[in-house]
Amino acid sequence: MIKEFNRVLANRHQVAAEWKKKTGGKVIGVLCCSVPEEIIHAAGMLPVRIMGAEEENTEADLHFSTSVCPYCKSCFDQALKGRYDYLDGLVIPNVCNMIKAMYGFSKLLLKIPFVYFLEVPQRLSENGVDFFAGELARFARALQVFGGKPISGQALTRSVSLYNENRILLAKACEMRQKPVPLISGSEAQEMVLASMLMPKEEHNRLLAGLLDNIGNRGDAPQAGVRLFLSASILDNTSFLGQVEECGGMVVADDMPSGSRYFTGLVNERERPLHALADRYLNKVACPRKMLPEERLAFVSAILNGADVKGALVYSMRACDPHLYEYPILRQYLGERNLPVLFFRGEGTEAERGQHKADIEAFIEVLRG
Repeated sequence: MIKEFNRVLANRHQVAAEWKKKTGGKVIGVLCCSVPEEIIHAAGMLPVRIMGAEEENTEADLHFSTSVCPYCKSCFDQALKGRYDYLDGLVIPNVCNMIKAMYGFSKLLLKIPFVYFLEVPQRLSENGVDFFAGELARFARALQVFGGKPISGQALTRSVSLYNENRILLAKACEMRQKPVPLISGSEAQEMVLASMLMPKEEHNRLLAGLLDNIGNRGDAPQAGVRLFLSASILDNTSFLGQVEECGGMVVADDMPSGSRYFTGLVNERERPLHALADRYLNKVACPRKMLPEERLAFVSAILNGADVKGALVYSMRACDPHLYEYPILRQYLGERNLPVLFFRGEGTEAERGQHKADIEAFIEVLRG
């Protein structure tokens, strides 16, 4: 089961292209956890997360300066290289200046029929939820026009239920890394989350349910390491967590968009679907772009409770201002919990792996005493 998540992640473009060929449906790329994928799914389309790659940027360098977000730059480089030519649409939320800028670049430079800009409120409030619900209704209408068929209330309700099931299963699977003898590793848990962003949720739920039924019989369980907490702005591959494990550590709790932030918080299935989606994606996706420090620290506290970690890693992508701004507050909070902290200001390049390895090894040696 675990190998299947790895296969999907390694062959994500092929998986999406094959789904499109088999079903005749449309594939819609999304950036960030703030885009409600349920609406895309209810329209009969496949939402896939846009990701970068661990390779040299050659095309994006012609359009972006060297000082911009390496993640966004890598994503756009992949698109310019034709890796995302199977996309029928792209949804870009207003979550940061760089992602917002990608809307104009995408309209100008990419041959994608449907490029949609989703307005996301910057503050948490009831008025913000109402506003966002209206924006989601506008988004749903745009998808209906593009897809040529209506999104029924029943379809949206089914999609909400399906995605809630996925969140519950992911949470249960990720709990397996916190056992005294972990049944899955931190990198495997991240693979499961990333695979969920790249394949039909129906199939992902089936794989997760099968994994949970059989994980107790696993004969190749990962080796336990020094238990760590990881907070990151963006890590869209498992290289960093794999490197932590190579150095003798194990990430057993995380605060990442490609981890717990993706599946924490259910959509209220008793409320009107669009309003419930607006509430979940605005109030429960714990991003420093829209949450005050007190709310973010409450989320981190809940993640840490029961995890029994010995230290913390903080990985902030260069030029990610919300996470860099938050770091001193997060570090102080972790210090108050007597957790040593190792900070990385990442470039997302292969060249930095050597320095990371030395730093992680030294940090783990200190934690071991």
